[in-house]
Amino acid sequence: MRCVQLLLASESSRIHSLVGITSSTSGWFSVTNRRVCGLTTSTPRTVYRTSHLQVPVRHSPFDTSWLQQRRSLCSVTFTNTSTAEAVTPEQEVVLRYVQPTSQVTMLMNYFNISRNTVYRILKKEPRLKACDVYTLARNMTTFMENCLCPEEVKEFISLLYRCPLTMEHNIAILKELGLHNLTAYYYIQFNKLFKCKVSLMKSWRLLPEKYDPRESVLAAMGVPQELLLTVNLPQDINECTLSEVHRELSIVFLRWCLKCDQDNIGKLRRTYNLTKSMKLQQQVVHQLHHQWDIGTSKIIQNGFLLTCSPLNMALIEKEMRLIAGTDIKDLVSLTPRILTVPYHQLTQIDSILNKIGVTPESLKAVPRICTLHPDTLQQRFSLLQQIPEFAALRPHPRMLRLLCYYNKVTYRLDLLQQVKNTNVVPSLNTLSGSKSRFHKYITVGDLRENKRDVIICLGELLNEKSSVIRKCLHIQCWGQHTTVVSVRKNLSALLKEGFSKKQILSALDVVLYPPELLLDQLTQLPCRPQAQPFLNIKTDLNVLQLLLYFMEKNASCSLPRC
Repeated sequence: MRCVQLLLASESSRIHSLVGITSSTSGWFSVTNRRVCGLTTSTPRTVYRTSHLQVPVRHSPFDTSWLQQRRSLCSVTFTNTSTAEAVTPEQEVVLRYVQPTSQVTMLMNYFNISRNTVYRILKKEPRLKACDVYTLARNMTTFMENCLCPEEVKEFISLLYRCPLTMEHNIAILKELGLHNLTAYYYIQFNKLFKCKVSLMKSWRLLPEKYDPRESVLAAMGVPQELLLTVNLPQDINECTLSEVHRELSIVFLRWCLKCDQDNIGKLRRTYNLTKSMKLQQQVVHQLHHQWDIGTSKIIQNGFLLTCSPLNMALIEKEMRLIAGTDIKDLVSLTPRILTVPYHQLTQIDSILNKIGVTPESLKAVPRICTLHPDTLQQRFSLLQQIPEFAALRPHPRMLRLLCYYNKVTYRLDLLQQVKNTNVVPSLNTLSGSKSRFHKYITVGDLRENKRDVIICLGELLNEKSSVIRKCLHIQCWGQHTTVVSVRKNLSALLKEGFSKKQILSALDVVLYPPELLLDQLTQLPCRPQAQPFLNIKTDLNVLQLLLYFMEKNASCSLPRC
């Protein structure tokens, strides 16, 4: 048996871990401590290698005092000898994805430290304590895939609570540009490093002396030779910054990948921030073509798709098959921006929409609601439930449109209150409809009452189709006093008095009158001579027709008509 000590350097030069490795006759190695480098799952036949890097610190434009001694990085290479079916790189990452549990448990397993040490770290880092477990899981997975040792991450703990998408692309950009000997310090100083010149990178031994990004970057990704000659880089690229090199390489790569001219690429770059990893963009385009059935033309129209994360898209495909009973792929075809939403937020949105009782038809009409933040969606729904008019319209098919365009509807209601001296609320179709429809309502007005919303509300409360409700109502009974709130109040009063739904449907017009008039006539009905004996009359199917007669008689001279 051979014992190999892996020395993970720190400022005090102490030994952090000791890993016992046993050899076998076949030449493979098995690791006795599986928690090294944050690995908590049992991965058979895994090889761990160490490489010693001497990082020069001279001529550095930013603080590199921590790099005064030789560092030892722990690289992890996964070697699996199982004869499994071929899977895509994104699916492999999903299989190794760090499952979000509790914050303390995740940090204990990743750093291989005690619970008390985790509590001390969280006390010193309030932003890490406020970070959600999904961000931690995404960042830990990214660091493990890029062989970044947990001890270095612990030294720069802010890496854990940075934006996972930004972290994923920043690391991939530096690697695809050919930089080697990278440590956690360079990742955390990405913005400064990205503005440095190639000559400075060579002096730090981060780039080879004979550096040709055309061959090492673009040719490795499959870009044809004739396009390599169109890269707009000078003969001597030592005076170019890394950002300039990456920008020119990205333009040629996108021209080849999207099969479009340079003008379209320039328009995309001006509209969206496409300073993203070309390798990750290549994976995204492959996923969009083969897994989401999104063609190149649609990708050009929705350039933000090029900023997505391949890991997040793979997690959405694996974890989110349905949203409120609707196929996720149908919603993505209508609104591709859903793919930019973190998958755990989509699970929360699915839970909220199921609680509201959204139908697949209404969700397909407003798929953009899935791009809202779950907290925003929940807050808007809670506020609307406090308003009687909107609480009565909960089953309305345009309720999702009201939630999605909440700010626009609020502005329109405020505008109506200023320019129209009326308490009558316009229909939900008018409030959440197009600009032309609302402008017509503002300038011309609408003499028609809000019949559609009332019919939908009655259909939901009486469990009847809208066509049945419409046949039971008569035009002469409508007035400006008829609102969804008054109708709901009248219906509740009749049901409380013991009248059945069949009796209400036989004289449904009674719910269209003001609630005060209904309660007044309902109180007088048992005393009227025409309703005697009242106990026998109350069970009659047409008893409410008598109530309707007295209500109409008292209201004919006092209530305005349509």
